Amino acid sequence: MAAAVGAAWRYPEPPDENEATELWAAVDGLVDRAPTVEDLLSHRLDLFAARRWRASGRRVPAELAERERRAAVGALVVPLVFERIRSAYDGDVIPMKGPVLAARYPDPSLRAFSDLDLLVEDPAEAQAQLLAAGFEEVDDPALFGDIHHLRPLWWPGLPLGVELHSRPNWPIGLPSPPTSRILAAAVPVADGVRMLPPAYHALLVAAHSWRHEPLRRLRDMIDVVALAEAAGRENVAALAREWEAERLWRSTIRAADAALLGAQWPTGLRLWARNLERVRERTVFENHATRWLSDFWIMSPRAALARLPETLAQELSPVSGESWRSKLVRTGRAVRNASVRRSVHDDQLRRH
Repeated sequence: MAAAVGAAWRYPEPPDENEATELWAAVDGLVDRAPTVEDLLSHRLDLFAARRWRASGRRVPAELAERERRAAVGALVVPLVFERIRSAYDGDVIPMKGPVLAARYPDPSLRAFSDLDLLVEDPAEAQAQLLAAGFEEVDDPALFGDIHHLRPLWWPGLPLGVELHSRPNWPIGLPSPPTSRILAAAVPVADGVRMLPPAYHALLVAAHSWRHEPLRRLRDMIDVVALAEAAGRENVAALAREWEAERLWRSTIRAADAALLGAQWPTGLRLWARNLERVRERTVFENHATRWLSDFWIMSPRAALARLPETLAQELSPVSGESWRSKLVRTGRAVRNASVRRSVHDDQLRRH
């Protein structure tokens, strides 16, 4: 079982060494350009920074050393958690993100993750079998009523969560590819374990990143480029056309190429994605501009305009449980802090 578990986290063929060398050299360059440790943390480049600084004799801050330790522990416990999953659940599982992406890095411990994302044909049945075997549910159940995965699980004592997915996490306003098609494309790599072709995984990772917050982190761009090079870019582009996600893929890969491989920055993206170009955290203004404008980079202008009133209404309305007075105070602070780093602004809001 141990050999099968280990094999499940790697693709049959490794990425091209020349492409990989160019990519990882570019990542080292990003580390050197980042203004502060906080910016490295924002872009999830902290593990690369710790490795690079230690190799050059530079002191590694305690916070980065602790993150290295946690990432190493996470990589080590993957086989233990996965073995318990395979012992408890008799259906096929398709690992995504996390350790699958880490397998494409020079060292898996350079790509931290906090859970195993598994696509399964019947999530409810899989959840029931894992609970019966000793897994426990965590987090507030109200948060997982109608999203792409069930309430997270964990095995007591092992610091790695498990999320069972019923469908991909796809941007609102774009047609999501049928889960049945994704399941059918997965290739067997071990007993009960299947792996997505790199082209499928590249698109799913790009869409997931865009759904959470478009072009927020350089690590997302690293993931995308690593998968695209493994898949062959023409194959990812063809699949994106088939899934009606061509604009999403084009915007993502252009930003990734500009940030990592020296390509020219698309003019429009500089308006709200300069944080990637400058290897720094987003400002308050850039954060809001992303919400207002990002739809125009993944869908037709007509469709993006149709969604804009809903987006603006969400921006201008109080959040659940917030009074209009509190909303106005928060808006005023956001205007004053337009050029302030987002984390600093959020900290001020918490203290206020």
